[in-house]
Amino acid sequence: MRHFAKKSADPREVELKLQLPPGSRALIEASSAFAAVKGRRLHQLTTYFDTPERELDRDGLTLRIRRIGKKHIQTVKSRDSGQGIASDRAEWEWPIRKNVPELARLAETPRLAKAARAVSGRLKAVFVTDIRRTVRLLKLNDGTWIEAAIDEGQIEAGPSREPVCELELELKHGGIGAVYELAATLLELAPMWVSAESKPSRGWFLRTGRVAGVQVFAMPKLGRRTRAVDAFNAIIAAILGHLMANTGPMLRGDSEGLHQMRKALRAMRAALQLFANHLEREAPQRFNAQLLHFGRIFGAARDDDVLCLDTLPAAIAALPRGKIDKLLSVAEVRRRIPHAVAREAARGHDFTALVLGLAAWAQTGTAQPSSIGDDRMAARLGSLAPSLLDRVARKAKRRGRNPGGLSVEELHALRKSLKKLCCDVKFLGSLYRRRAVKAYCKRCNRVEVLLGTANDAVVAQRLASALVNDGDGQPNLAKPARALVQLSKRRRRRTLRGLVRAMRKFRAMPAFWS
Repeated sequence: MRHFAKKSADPREVELKLQLPPGSRALIEASSAFAAVKGRRLHQLTTYFDTPERELDRDGLTLRIRRIGKKHIQTVKSRDSGQGIASDRAEWEWPIRKNVPELARLAETPRLAKAARAVSGRLKAVFVTDIRRTVRLLKLNDGTWIEAAIDEGQIEAGPSREPVCELELELKHGGIGAVYELAATLLELAPMWVSAESKPSRGWFLRTGRVAGVQVFAMPKLGRRTRAVDAFNAIIAAILGHLMANTGPMLRGDSEGLHQMRKALRAMRAALQLFANHLEREAPQRFNAQLLHFGRIFGAARDDDVLCLDTLPAAIAALPRGKIDKLLSVAEVRRRIPHAVAREAARGHDFTALVLGLAAWAQTGTAQPSSIGDDRMAARLGSLAPSLLDRVARKAKRRGRNPGGLSVEELHALRKSLKKLCCDVKFLGSLYRRRAVKAYCKRCNRVEVLLGTANDAVVAQRLASALVNDGDGQPNLAKPARALVQLSKRRRRRTLRGLVRAMRKFRAMPAFWS
């Protein structure tokens, strides 16, 4: 996938990381691509260094020394660009004599010199990896060279340990699309899932007990002269990067990581629908169905999070003490179920196939616009953008003509249309004046927030009833559940009173792209 990063002379590492459950390694090594190439086995002991304040990590750098036999290699890596499912980062290496950082080597590189001075004399070993690596250099039929490394071992941070079993596919020569296609082929032979969580991130978790920070969506800046197909692929890459960056936190139980993954799935659907009239029909339809399926899985877990983290605490504060406290403890237990389902889905075959399929499809389109859509996709984005935004905005405004008379289902449909419009404006906003885009988004977001509050109230009523009535529900919760339902109904009525005015202001807002 084409990455819209600043040009740099720094050496780069581009690789796709896949986590392997027990038994997958043997299946992979029996595949035709691997069995034909003899693996080279290495024992790697790697020590990671930073200051007690994590200064290198905060600057987006990782410093390690890897010992292989009698050799020591000092490496510095930058943080991943966050564009696409393969990591793309700068990497510098130096052979050194022993397991002690040589900061003078860093000082020779302009980009690293400042960091080297800042941490001089204060570096400490923070965690270690002990890895048995098997490396194969694979040459594919199209001439692409990929270094395939299977790592098994563990990460050690003080008394804490975590096992490692993963496959890294590093691009050595050729296009990244071939890496995605190889991974998709291997996925049909053995279970695995894409992971953006690096060994250093895992090491920091073991050392501190804190999950790596979640990532918000970062849209690459697009220009009016950018080809529409290149812009589309940049958008897909950014969304996939957003999705993958939050997989690690979500799998470790971070509710905000799950929320960001759900937002990424919704943004992907918005992007596909934004360009729908100019894309070949079959792939977007297939992807949309899968995105909707996983959106529902993550949405169910998110609904329980909102209930437990927002709705019930607010209700407890608003009502007399003890009125609905019992609901929260029961809801917290029930909340584990949809989260377990979401984690299983993220590690599953279908989700991994979806991610690899989107990445490979968009990459093919970068080189061959005709394979991804019609001739307009080869046009400049500036000429196509107004018609794209017009279509999405018309749909949202049409659905919001009479907000005071809409049913629950119609209000939900309006909310989804506005969310898509907000995503699309974010995708294409860099083409227009920032002030105009900001003013438009402010009014759009105001309506969306009101609709979200009203929707949360409806969901709270549904989940409160489920706690009492579904399966192993508890009838003794009937009274506090009724209190929550009544509170939610009042909250919804207050919210909807402000909706009519907010929607009227939004509909009157001129389109900044016209």
